[in-house]
Amino acid sequence: MNFAKEARKLANFIIGLEEPFFTHYVPDRICYNHIGALYTDVILQAGLNYKSVVKPRVQRVLTHYPEANTVESFSIVLQEEGFEKVIKWKHPIKQERMLRLLEFSDIKGINTSEDLKGFLQNTYCRQSLLELNGFGPKSLDYLLKLLNFDSVAVDRHIYSFVELAEISATDYHATKKVVEFAADLLEVSRSSIDYSIWKFMSNKQSRNINSEQLALNL
Repeated sequence: MNFAKEARKLANFIIGLEEPFFTHYVPDRICYNHIGALYTDVILQAGLNYKSVVKPRVQRVLTHYPEANTVESFSIVLQEEGFEKVIKWKHPIKQERMLRLLEFSDIKGINTSEDLKGFLQNTYCRQSLLELNGFGPKSLDYLLKLLNFDSVAVDRHIYSFVELAEISATDYHATKKVVEFAADLLEVSRSSIDYSIWKFMSNKQSRNINSEQLALNL
């Protein structure tokens, strides 16, 4: 794939959209300084609806367990009260991923969000996080985004948007590069293009659902 060519194609597609595209990126997730909420967010997000499933659980951890803002204190809360009570989650796979992430953090000397942010400044350290079972490139980029790194986390919305521009979304890394290069060409941050694509596709999906409901009522 010619990344520069495809990025220019994507940038031109965005410029040609009839409706305003770029939305100023304002992080709406308030868990950056609370490890319990941050880890709940990053572990649950894969494959689940953020608004209806993930966000309420993140807010629950923030509201009911304000003291669980470090790896040590969050681990104690989970041990004493259990996943089902704290996170309202029964499925063992995500519970196991959470335990692995907490254990990894403890081994690496990560206790606070600032510790984690400092750790992730190093490319080698990022790679070591990817060695955790169930923690792939998307989870890493999503975590970076939550910690206010300028990053693109490729999800189904980004894949669909790239395909709308008639660009083949071949794999995660290729799609990520195209979107990042397009952001550079458009002179916007990578977080802004990520958020704007998410907003555009979410609104498009809502409009499609409303149109289908209207058609059914006619």
